[in-house]
Amino acid sequence: MITKEKFVNELNEALKTEEGAILLYTKHVSSTLFLAYMEKEKITRIKEILDVLNSETRKHTRIFKNLINKIEGETKDVY
Repeated sequence: MITKEKFVNELNEALKTEEGAILLYTKHVSSTLFLAYMEKEKITRIKEILDVLNSETRKHTRIFKNLINKIEGETKDVY
């Protein structure tokens, strides 16, 4: 079991990680140097994959924020 405060802290850390990932994916997708040495088809595929990762990470961010808000609004202190 975990206290509400510790749980919220852990979720906030996970949220920071997700937000950091968004920045990383966005940076790589927009970086021409990151992909410059590859074939055009591979560059296209890598960009598609990074775009999917970016999109999924944004969804995770929303989930974490919603969960944090829900837990902070509860009176329960042990999870």
